[in-house]
Amino acid sequence: MMFIVLEGIDGTGKTSLARMLQEYLESCGYRVFLTEEPTKTWLGEAVRRGIREEKNPFTQALLFFADRAEHVEEIKRHLGRGEIVICDRFIYSTYAYQGVQLSRYMDRDAALQWLEGIYAPMQLNPDLVFLLTASPRRGLSRIKDRAIKEKFEREDFLQKVQDMYLYLAEKHGFHVVDSNLPLDEVFEKIKDILQKFL
Repeated sequence: MMFIVLEGIDGTGKTSLARMLQEYLESCGYRVFLTEEPTKTWLGEAVRRGIREEKNPFTQALLFFADRAEHVEEIKRHLGRGEIVICDRFIYSTYAYQGVQLSRYMDRDAALQWLEGIYAPMQLNPDLVFLLTASPRRGLSRIKDRAIKEKFEREDFLQKVQDMYLYLAEKHGFHVVDSNLPLDEVFEKIKDILQKFL
């Protein structure tokens, strides 16, 4: 069993790469559970609604944690069955996105300390985290055809989020992968790193 997380700003290819990873691992004979945050449950929809309605960062963060509290239990069940779990976004998205938003109220370290404190009782650490990086402008160009735009999808904001991700990568030891490259090349880089852990 292994818990793999893909993180990064919008437009870095996380969702496509998560599916490619699932297909690859299943072709190798592994049982795989692919999931995402926010989840597709009513709790996940509450998160999306909170974002759409531009609730304050504390409210948004707490909605994410409500969704995650249930999600962690689901992930544990699949890990307990010996499956590999691949998650498109997890706790580090909250640290990065809400951490930047909370900077209106407190400094970075205080924001992260507050978020980490909420997560501590439900904490589940991934075995492997891939941080996909891309220039915010390139990322936004990849998602320009999305039907619904979020307030997070602004170049200046995404640059701050990516900076926060890079800080977290150094703190937690993520594998940083340049996703400015074509998707197939990015996937090969992920696969090369993953094979050392299988």
